Amino acid sequence: MMRALNFTPSIPRYVFAKLLDGRYPVRSLPLHLVHLPEPTPPRGFERLKVRLAGVCGSDLALLYGKSSPALAPFYSFPAVLGHEILAELGGVRVVVNPLLTCHERGLPDCPACAKGDDHRCQNLTEGNFRPGILGYCSDLPGGWSERLVAHRERIFPVAESVPDERAVLTEPLAVVVHGVQQALAKDWPDEILVVGGGTIGLLSVAVLRALGFEGPIHAVVRRDHAAQRARALGANVTYPSVREAQKAQKYVSYRGLLGKRAWRGGFGAVIEASGNPAALQDSSWAVAEGGRILLLGSPGGALHDFSPYWFREVRLLGSHAYNWDAFATAVKLLPELEGIEALVGQQFGLESWPEAIRAAKRGGAKVVFKP
Repeated sequence: MMRALNFTPSIPRYVFAKLLDGRYPVRSLPLHLVHLPEPTPPRGFERLKVRLAGVCGSDLALLYGKSSPALAPFYSFPAVLGHEILAELGGVRVVVNPLLTCHERGLPDCPACAKGDDHRCQNLTEGNFRPGILGYCSDLPGGWSERLVAHRERIFPVAESVPDERAVLTEPLAVVVHGVQQALAKDWPDEILVVGGGTIGLLSVAVLRALGFEGPIHAVVRRDHAAQRARALGANVTYPSVREAQKAQKYVSYRGLLGKRAWRGGFGAVIEASGNPAALQDSSWAVAEGGRILLLGSPGGALHDFSPYWFREVRLLGSHAYNWDAFATAVKLLPELEGIEALVGQQFGLESWPEAIRAAKRGGAKVVFKP
């Protein structure tokens, strides 16, 4: 038997969590420490021992009723959460790509998988397993457990020089690598604004430099310690808000009806990494005419004014996952990304999950479980 944190959805609890927002009591969340049989590896899979597993913003969104209900068919519950995974296989440290696509599900390649775009797999609900990826699939446990199974082709050894705290960031690092490669790296803009001082935002600064962007990086971060980290990872200047960034660059503001403001001029590209709907709205006016917004945050449903997109020909690309190549690139970048391990904060045992969730909700450093 093994210990694991199991999420069992409840519609009443979902409604109450959504209504009460951050005031919903942590111990009332539908998350429970349970004892489960150790998983038996299906064909082509290996059983791993978990070393560290991160708490992601998408995990918090699920627990607190902020995930879009429209996405429910693509996950299955009850499930052991945790998709940011550092583990051991035969004494070797490895990181895990948690996707369960056509190959793992025992199906012929769909058109997306055939092109190498396995993050867009059209068979996420079919085949050998119920819907989802590791950490969101009721058939296979995620990383908030002592053991899990992963397909051999989704397991990547970690260089000995890379500390555990850096390695556990591989999955969010892959999210950033893929998004930046798709939206920005093929045609770098003159300057980039990164919005968000959490893990994804700060990793965005580091990845931009690692992938060769040499222009100015501006970062919007609210906390002083996050501003210091952003500058240490490659940001040239930081601001407390998008508005302050626009004013500092002397972009022109126009006052409309009901106090609404419009802007002319802006940054060549904006990476919105906060997951805050209001920040996305601000970002839509902070990008230059004809510019690009890369949405790496994961806001749920919200009212949004789309005027900037058609009025200023702004392009919006959303990205939340990665293909096999992007994940492999993230693993290769780990040895040179010295300093990102500072983004990892407290480590909690599984039995201390209420304290871990509270710490994750406060924001700041990445919270991880150490089973």
